[in-house]
Amino acid sequence: MTIPNSWTDDLLVVGRGICNYTCDSARRRKTMTKKPNTPTKVDTGALKHNPFAGLASKQGAVGACLARPSDAKPKPLPRINLSFSHETAGRSGKVVTRIRGLPLENLEAIAGRLRKAIGCGATVEGDDLLLLGMLGERAEQWLKGAGDLRKIVLEQPLPTLPKAVPGVVCPPASGTASQVSPTNRSDVRLGQRVAIVMKADQTSGALTEGIVRDLLTNSATHPRGIKVRLESGEIGRVKIVFG
Repeated sequence: MTIPNSWTDDLLVVGRGICNYTCDSARRRKTMTKKPNTPTKVDTGALKHNPFAGLASKQGAVGACLARPSDAKPKPLPRINLSFSHETAGRSGKVVTRIRGLPLENLEAIAGRLRKAIGCGATVEGDDLLLLGMLGERAEQWLKGAGDLRKIVLEQPLPTLPKAVPGVVCPPASGTASQVSPTNRSDVRLGQRVAIVMKADQTSGALTEGIVRDLLTNSATHPRGIKVRLESGEIGRVKIVFG
């Protein structure tokens, strides 16, 4: 049986269409069953573990190590061993007490304190302290009661007051002196502020300031000043009359 050419062409078209349909179906199924793309992990350099996790177990030991310096007791200072001896050789027959073993850093301060406490001469000779006289027992008794000899320091000298010059009187700073003469009784009145020199201060010339309560000089004048009694009770001769 002979197939016409027109049928052959139709069969080719139908077969090509079936093939295309089959290929498209297979492609769609493959696309539907394909796994979704997963994002790629990027290494950011972050640590994957806790570097301080191991310190938790050692926290107590570290705290104990840090607390040791404050809890530790200070080392005791070395003990001071003193020795006392009396010497007369080369001293023209005078007895000298030699003390050995005193701390060298403040030997002069200890000598000054002993000199004042015992009332004797004290001098430093090398590493020793010399006392003029047989004073071993008294010196030992004082040193035992002085506590830590390393802490003895030199006493600060008291400020010296300026010496009074005879005939020169310095008025106090609390008032202004007037031109009234302190030697005339008529110029010194009750209730007036004056500066006097008491009998105990005649050598130094020290002035005492106050208010006049009584006039004790009966004569009209006195070359050393009118004697008065202040409201505070002091008695002396007027040197300055304040205006």
